[in-house]
Amino acid sequence: MVSSDTIDSSGTLKKGALNGIRVVDVSRALAGPFTTMLMGDLGADVIKLEMPGTGDESRYWGPPFATYMSSNRNKRSAEVDLHTEEGRNICLDLIRNADVLVENFRPGTMKRFKLDYETVAKIKPDLIYCSISAYGQTGPMSHRPGIDLMVQAVSGLMSQTGEPDGRAMKAGGPIADIVGGFSAVVSIMASLMERRETGRGRYIDIAMLDALMMVLNQQIVTYTATGKPYARVGNAHPLMAPYESFPASDREFVMAVTNEKAWKAFISIPEFAHLDEVPEFRAQVDRNINRVKMLEEIYRVFRAKPAEYWLAELDKRGIPSEPILTLPEVVSHPHIRERGSLMEIEYPPGSGTRVVIPGMPWRDVAAPRIQRDPPGLGQHTREVLEELYGPGGIKAAG
Repeated sequence: MVSSDTIDSSGTLKKGALNGIRVVDVSRALAGPFTTMLMGDLGADVIKLEMPGTGDESRYWGPPFATYMSSNRNKRSAEVDLHTEEGRNICLDLIRNADVLVENFRPGTMKRFKLDYETVAKIKPDLIYCSISAYGQTGPMSHRPGIDLMVQAVSGLMSQTGEPDGRAMKAGGPIADIVGGFSAVVSIMASLMERRETGRGRYIDIAMLDALMMVLNQQIVTYTATGKPYARVGNAHPLMAPYESFPASDREFVMAVTNEKAWKAFISIPEFAHLDEVPEFRAQVDRNINRVKMLEEIYRVFRAKPAEYWLAELDKRGIPSEPILTLPEVVSHPHIRERGSLMEIEYPPGSGTRVVIPGMPWRDVAAPRIQRDPPGLGQHTREVLEELYGPGGIKAAG
């Protein structure tokens, strides 16, 4: 139940949908911190526990330390050494007052800390405990170290990415970490809803490998249905053509012709009218079978004029097409600016240095602005411990 003081006159949440939820974050690197950042964006109080003196290893991935800056806003950082009895007890005391714990150590590490689910559930039965790992908590690969690149390789994603005769390629971003993080948030939110009815917590086992299997759903189903795996097709679509990137005289753009109506519109462009006379291109199945011949001709025509000309012609006919933007173009794009898709933070804390980072892909449910910039190591240790033990009962954090 949301109290009335968290809703403005228009009925909009002022503090975020997860206001009142506390998260103990003992994760590091990317998948775990990304998960807890999403929850912080939604209004949760996220307490990030870090090893004294070193902290989250992603603090040192740089410069410009983009991994840490982009995945740790809306959190408080406290230095707590989980290797010590005192640090473990501080963590347990925080858990007693928390709703969610997120960790992404290699399976077995939290048990060595005596902070595994079976242990903490005895003192906090309604805790939602989420473990994120490369391959999951069970299975023959569960013990193996794994980061985004390894998961992209094992999932089959790399085998599907790249030019047909080129090397296998990873995605341009850390997709295993990000999709794994989103999967964790969905599971945590569902478990919080379930807890309202049952009063009980839940253990969640998130494998980044499982998350990437969802990304490859079409490819996996195609193989299991036909016995034939997808071949790499670069930027093309294996079932439709023309559907890929194309070189104009000045830059590349993408276009997708997905049905007969779109094909008729495409060949209404005067420069492509002659394709209507080629029997091998009449139906979509024919165009797919004869794609090499067809694409050679389309490439030839597109190279004759700049992308702006072609994009205007395609847009007039309702054919999906867009330029392939560079990162400078993305950051300055008017649509992205108007949507508020990018946010500014200060990092390091107190430096006055402003950095632009991506926001979340939702509107209206999160707090309207960044409440906290990414914290310095241990920036909130005293604040967190005073909340826990009072000004006169602060314990050393290991």
